[in-house]
Amino acid sequence: MQQSTLNIAKERRNLVVGLLTSMIIVNIIVFLTASSDIGRYVGDITRVGSIGSAVAISILIVGRQGLGGLFGRAYAALAVALALWLVAESTWAYYELILNVESPFPSLADVFWLGAYAPFAYHVFSTAKFFGKGVKKRTALIVSAAGVVFLYFYIQAIVGVSDLQGSDSLISLAISVAYPLLDTVLIIPAVLMVTNAGRGQLTSIPWIFIAWILLVIADSLLGITAVTGFTGETFHITMAYNASYLCFTAGLLWYNRLFIMSDKRLEK
Repeated sequence: MQQSTLNIAKERRNLVVGLLTSMIIVNIIVFLTASSDIGRYVGDITRVGSIGSAVAISILIVGRQGLGGLFGRAYAALAVALALWLVAESTWAYYELILNVESPFPSLADVFWLGAYAPFAYHVFSTAKFFGKGVKKRTALIVSAAGVVFLYFYIQAIVGVSDLQGSDSLISLAISVAYPLLDTVLIIPAVLMVTNAGRGQLTSIPWIFIAWILLVIADSLLGITAVTGFTGETFHITMAYNASYLCFTAGLLWYNRLFIMSDKRLEK
């Protein structure tokens, strides 16, 4: 039993080191090329690659685990959501790199990004319900209140800087409001699961929900730049997205290694 605990601790440490190393390498490349002619190419390609790694592992998990039970359905939903985001990131890259449309908003990419929230919500709430035992009501109320306050001020800021002139202005505003609204709905259980993560060693919940927190940060930054027409350097947003996507990958690797592969060994 002690040996098993030591192995788990060692594997967790290796995962953390691998995750941080990947983040540092990818984002240093983004940072160093940000002001160069290839900066936009590097940013788009790293985001597609980062989310692509998460999609690949999620498909592997679905293939090994199947669709049965709570986790089978939850991780299948996550795979669908991540795949939709991969299409969204690829579409965004196509606009920027092939059509030379810088920061395309609104665009077809938003359809895929927004469409992914339904399967994401299924994964988040089904796993949070399972792992959320022990979360105190007071903590849940505080986190929920903080989420509502964030949403209120963020939407106020978006409306305040939005250009309401033109035929597409209302569509742009609606999309800009939809992202923080949906993000807030999902970040509340994400924060609760991260604060409750110390209750279990094996779960991939911390990584996947930390990914959600980083994603909301990236979405918030991108939302402001989109509605204000900001044309300065946005490499920090790309770095936040890369960190989020790599956290998804880490969580999926952890789940595959400690749950899927362990179950396979026990069956033998």
